[in-house]
Amino acid sequence: MPSRKQVGVHAMETQGVSKNPWVAGILSGVLPGLGQFYNRQWLKGVGFLLGTMVVDAVLGVTAGMIKFFQSGAPPENTGLFLFGSVMVLGIVIWSITDAARTAGRSHA
Repeated sequence: MPSRKQVGVHAMETQGVSKNPWVAGILSGVLPGLGQFYNRQWLKGVGFLLGTMVVDAVLGVTAGMIKFFQSGAPPENTGLFLFGSVMVLGIVIWSITDAARTAGRSHA
């Protein structure tokens, strides 16, 4: 006979714990992937987090922002900086909408 704890965990897995879409969206807005972690989508969360970090590192978005705020000088390659910023913004928006929709499906 299964213990009470095992039955409760199994019941949570089959029914799904309701998640708040607003919380999931805000978490993904703070850091892409956090909303997916909140929704217990571990691999998807790691994908969004690593994707954002790789795009940022390769295209130098954060480094360009820091340089701009410290010295007021624009980044060396403005086109690459703008392209990288749009890419990171796209990943963030995708992460927010995905997290909110997924939480909304489990909430209903």
